[in-house]
Amino acid sequence: METETLLLQAIECTTIDQITGLLADYLNQAVLVTDQHGHIISQGRLTLTQVPADWLSPTDHATAYHQGQYAFIRHIVNPLALNNWYFFTAQAKSDPLISHQVQLALQILNHFIDRYALNPNQGEVNNLLATLLAHPTTTDVSLLRRVVGGRDRIVCVTATAKTTNQTEFVTALRDLITPSPLTEDSQQELIFLLNEADLPKLRPQLARLGQEFDHYFFISEAYQDVVKTPEFLQICRQASHLAHQLHTATIVNSTQKYNIYIILSQVKDSSLLKNTMCAQLLFLKQYDDDHHTALFATLYEFLENDCRINTTAEQLHLHRNSLSKRLAKIQGLIEIDFDNPDKTFGFRLSYRLFNYLQLQ
Repeated sequence: METETLLLQAIECTTIDQITGLLADYLNQAVLVTDQHGHIISQGRLTLTQVPADWLSPTDHATAYHQGQYAFIRHIVNPLALNNWYFFTAQAKSDPLISHQVQLALQILNHFIDRYALNPNQGEVNNLLATLLAHPTTTDVSLLRRVVGGRDRIVCVTATAKTTNQTEFVTALRDLITPSPLTEDSQQELIFLLNEADLPKLRPQLARLGQEFDHYFFISEAYQDVVKTPEFLQICRQASHLAHQLHTATIVNSTQKYNIYIILSQVKDSSLLKNTMCAQLLFLKQYDDDHHTALFATLYEFLENDCRINTTAEQLHLHRNSLSKRLAKIQGLIEIDFDNPDKTFGFRLSYRLFNYLQLQ
């Protein structure tokens, strides 16, 4: 097929199947287009239902992929696209492909995809997230639902620089989370979405990024509908504010730790909070002040570690026998049963009331 004929017929194509069929005729070889999960989007001169998983590995440097009598060469369709798509072209030894023909075929395929918005680029999704945050009630979030998974639980994450944002950090973060949407507010705070299922894998990588570039992250509770993102973003910001007031912010933070403080911030009657706090806790604090001990802080760490002796001893740099003596001293001064969940919960809540009241 002549190049002029190809270009003229490509303009008339209105479906992806038409374009792949045309490219198969032009290259005189079987071709197929897949997404990053191996699902076949379209194919020409083939009837495959799935491609092998090793054809899609980003670390696979194989020059050809074999399927039956075919040997395929893989090409990335539009490297800037939101999701990776691949264009596979069969390669016959008796009729090798010509490089400039393959490049022309890729250009035509990319032009068709752009024209029909089949695979949106990252910038479009990032802009849509920014629009949602600015206009939550009027933004069409259909594209965002496709990107983050309409039925998957997601989390909202904020990334804030301790000094100023760095271009290198933004680039590294974008590489880590793409295709998830990422935007920036007027205060240079970065906001992005992640699938909840990806958190265990990404959390240590976020920690390394934050340590390297001097940033900290706040991760919201998981939620189902992307349209609720502005609400969970607000919780991230409130948690960040409280964490800095309490001097408890770390590189990677969960807003769950600060939920109770956010709730307490809505209580206008501070005397109610003071009267709700366990009086025994105040007695323990006064005992420390009078005797220069550290029982108040010891009990807090023990309760926060779910009453685990070894974990608390390690965190406080104490021998477990020394910790056991402190706990026995505490039980001699106040009434507390470490095996009673109601008692321990009441004390943990009282610690949070105490911490919050110190901010007033």
